[in-house]
Amino acid sequence: MNLDIAGRVAVVGGSSAGLGYATAEKLALEGARVLVVSRSDDRVGEAVERIRRAGGTEVAGIAVDLTDKDGPDRVVREASEVFGMPTIIVANAGGPPAMPATEATADDLEAACRLLLLPVQRLFHASLPAMRDKGWGRFVAITSVAVLEPQPGLVLSNALRAAVTGYLKSLSDEVAQEGITVNSVCPGFTATERLDHLAEVIAAQNHVAPADILAGWAEHVPIKRLLRPEEVAAAVAFLCSDSASGVTGVALPVDGGFRRGLM
Repeated sequence: MNLDIAGRVAVVGGSSAGLGYATAEKLALEGARVLVVSRSDDRVGEAVERIRRAGGTEVAGIAVDLTDKDGPDRVVREASEVFGMPTIIVANAGGPPAMPATEATADDLEAACRLLLLPVQRLFHASLPAMRDKGWGRFVAITSVAVLEPQPGLVLSNALRAAVTGYLKSLSDEVAQEGITVNSVCPGFTATERLDHLAEVIAAQNHVAPADILAGWAEHVPIKRLLRPEEVAAAVAFLCSDSASGVTGVALPVDGGFRRGLM
């Protein structure tokens, strides 16, 4: 499918590794002009070079912490200076610490809000003027299947990613008539560094090997394997395309069938 996003300017958060990297690479290979964003200068540079070697010709990077209040404004300004006004924004961040609800403090919840919810709000408002000016925009957040089916021991992700979803749903209604779509993608168990870390934490708590935890997760997925990052990236890229112009306000699971619910 031709996504028809060649020449569009895209900003991808947390894109030096994992789902963010896979998304940045996919958009670049589809012809978008991509700004890679991560906190580390070294990792940003490495990601940019990898994408160029893969065939993405218009890619740049910036080291910014999107949890900083001015971080989102900085990346939108950088994209505008390097490529032009960004009209594709992919909000993506690493997950908060794993913990049960009985152990989560108010400080933990506040930190998770700063990590997961506030950067989404700031990215949207920083990029909205450019989208309105162009009469076209795509805003996609990568969240988690925990939005649709809360996971044990992950109360911070369960709570704050659900908050992100509610915020995006409200936004989608308000800007739909302006040619701007707002959606999220909810990955299931995907082979990333983040999942490896969660497996290590849970394995230590249960005195088993991390490989056993990963195998157990894979066994609970109907496709009987972990998802690949590029499978999630393909769904994100579709939602960023012209072909998805009629899709807005959705939380799309990309989970290999893990969630059994009808809706």
